[in-house]
Amino acid sequence: MSSDSFGVLGIGQSNVGLSTEVMREVVALPHALTPAPMAPPYALGAFRLRDELIPVIDLARLLQLDDSEGPRECADQVAIVRWQDGHFGLRVDTVHGIAHVSSEHLQPLDSSASGTLPLTPAAFTDGDRLVYVLDLNALFALPGMTLARASLGETTDNTGSQKADRRVNTERALLVDCSGIQLSLPAAMVREIQPLETLSAPVMEVPGFMGTTTLRKQTLPVFDPLMLAGLDDQPRPQGRLMVIVAVREQPLALCVDQVIRMLTYNPDDVMALAEAHDNPEAAISGMINHPQLGESLLVDATCFAGGSDILTLAAMYVARENHDPRGDIPYRRFAFVHFDAFGQFVTPLEQLSEVLAMPENFTISAHPDKGWTGTMAHRGQAISLVDLRELLNTPHDTPATDILIVDCGEYRVGFMIDNARHIEYLDAPADSLIIRWRGEQESGTPPIEQCKRLIVVGTGAGKKIMSVLCLETLAALLVDINARHHCSMIDAASHALPA
Repeated sequence: MSSDSFGVLGIGQSNVGLSTEVMREVVALPHALTPAPMAPPYALGAFRLRDELIPVIDLARLLQLDDSEGPRECADQVAIVRWQDGHFGLRVDTVHGIAHVSSEHLQPLDSSASGTLPLTPAAFTDGDRLVYVLDLNALFALPGMTLARASLGETTDNTGSQKADRRVNTERALLVDCSGIQLSLPAAMVREIQPLETLSAPVMEVPGFMGTTTLRKQTLPVFDPLMLAGLDDQPRPQGRLMVIVAVREQPLALCVDQVIRMLTYNPDDVMALAEAHDNPEAAISGMINHPQLGESLLVDATCFAGGSDILTLAAMYVARENHDPRGDIPYRRFAFVHFDAFGQFVTPLEQLSEVLAMPENFTISAHPDKGWTGTMAHRGQAISLVDLRELLNTPHDTPATDILIVDCGEYRVGFMIDNARHIEYLDAPADSLIIRWRGEQESGTPPIEQCKRLIVVGTGAGKKIMSVLCLETLAALLVDINARHHCSMIDAASHALPA
């Protein structure tokens, strides 16, 4: 006589049995879970456990034993389940133990009233308990289910843990081309990218100083980045692009021939240069070998432009421009990110914590057509991925290439887009921002319609009208449609709606 072993899980006044072949362990429910936008109430979110991303399903809500919503108490437990080359978690009240049940004691339940797979096709008794057997195939036929698959590289062996650690330990750099030499500028030092439209002759002889340019009515010194990096035996760049960087809090403009893209690299993969290379004193940390973009020299941000004359020159222009000819009117720099999501859109820069390239591997949602595409791990946190093009109802047949990350405190949401195009900076009176229209605010309006804004920034000839998507508001509403949330920049800084 054959028998099966089941873990008996307590949920309120009911009990559920799950085969011990798929149960891995039981852990305490973390206090903070990354929520799943647009998911049903029984999809609680995800958390990280030993470098694994664990999506959590609330069994009580799933089986309609509890009609509550929102987060759960951290005293609850999560049964970690392995299934179909992946894993997920089931929130339960308690774990009673293991029951060994012979096949003849498994009682099938009548499911003729429904054409769908029953969640509990059989039951058995364990002492004085009636235990319903949970069918995982039926479970994953429901909307909102998600499974963290092993393709993410999140395995429990030592090799998998090391790979996960390496993915978390990544940095970003801007890859530029200067006279045929590729430099990678650490993202922390990069402020913005702008066209270099005019270049006035230098007023003094300083190594690498190419002249000055004007950006938003401010004068900036322009330098040859190869010279500042100590590669003074190379020809000067001839391009008409400049990268504005901050060196020891002083802004500098670097003339480059081409801005290629932002890349992600692991510091452990940076190859040290031989001590006998042509420029042993160069401010270069090493070489990055990107599989598609080739080799580039990684600039050492701490040593870059270390000459006292260079920093003194930069500080001189900043000091001169700090004199405000506009009187006592306080001005502010407004920054907006322009991006494509099968259409052109704008969002405030300060609402974004990062812009990432779309990862090759992530935990895929069972129903990506609803907008919530899945979950990814980044810097030790779980990020819910939402396809913004689906929310906008814009037809598309190409995969997303970039992700706009919005930090919502206890969780983060990544909006998948076609690509981030550029950042626009507007210097205008701080009180000139006005909202002309604040989306549709009626009850039941989809979140994507509530987050739209039509704004005016600036005065006189510098006035600009922009249609904006407030992704900070959208992220909050996707998790909780009743959330009282407003854009940290636009709604807080703007005038009241004009009559």
